[in-house]
Amino acid sequence: MLKSSKQALATLHLTRLSVAIGAVADIWLVLMLTKSDSDFVGTSVYAIPWWSALLATGVVAVCMCGFAASLNDTLDVRQDAAFYPNRPIPRGLVSMSHATVVMIASLLLALLAASFLGTWPVQITLLTAAIVLFYNTVGKFIPAVGLVSIGLLYATHMLIANIELTFTLPVWLVMTHTMICAISVYVYEGKRPKLSFRGWIGIVLGWIFWSAVILGGPYARTGSLLPDGMSPYSLIWVVAAVVGFIVTIRWKIMRANSNRIAAEKIRRYGALWDCMYAGAWLAALQLTGPALAMFGFAFVAGVTVMLVKETTGGSGKPLAWRK
Repeated sequence: MLKSSKQALATLHLTRLSVAIGAVADIWLVLMLTKSDSDFVGTSVYAIPWWSALLATGVVAVCMCGFAASLNDTLDVRQDAAFYPNRPIPRGLVSMSHATVVMIASLLLALLAASFLGTWPVQITLLTAAIVLFYNTVGKFIPAVGLVSIGLLYATHMLIANIELTFTLPVWLVMTHTMICAISVYVYEGKRPKLSFRGWIGIVLGWIFWSAVILGGPYARTGSLLPDGMSPYSLIWVVAAVVGFIVTIRWKIMRANSNRIAAEKIRRYGALWDCMYAGAWLAALQLTGPALAMFGFAFVAGVTVMLVKETTGGSGKPLAWRK
């Protein structure tokens, strides 16, 4: 019984719980935007009952994170043994065969859950999985490509709930936030190769290109970046969330005893803050009920991650939720 409990906790560690929670908030945000707007009445997601849509998208988000994390750890087992010995596989808490089963099962469950949402969600889920595979086999060895692809991965994942979404500012914000966090972690951990001037140029150009794709298409169709009836002044909610993250992460970094711990703080809080962004966007759109529910989800998520951290990392060493 004790062994099974330890393996279950190690599997949670393997699947990066904090990242999964942020991913759930991201996809739920798009789901709520879709089901609250009658313009999307023709989409398959709009017609699905709330409870089943929330369940299916939640499963997709969690399982895609499980797939990405377990794929990362199985491919990098030798590197993790040298530089991240606290991760489940190097510590012997999770075997390679178990991690492989988690990886395959996670992808299959994600596709199964996406199939309840319609045809397009399945295709976007497959595209998301392809980006995960690209990052792990090619992107992470070329910083300018890998750091941009991480942001693109999060943006694509959000659109699983609705590829026809026209209010894409929330998607753009998550992409930008993710890229900044990934770059910060890369620098703080002193990863190799170091970012060169050409690398920085590549990152900026990649961000500009994908920003134009994410924002340009909907703007060309609607002539605005904001939905009808939304006041620009309501963006104060989102600005407050951004400022809140900057203040919080600055405080956490200043209290960190090393660059490695600072990087871990950025990983964890960067992922969890997606819940705050989701709540802020819903509040800006005056969707009070969903906004309160999302802020409540953010609180519960934060407490859950703290409890899991204490259970699986009580030594005080930083947990490696993801790279």
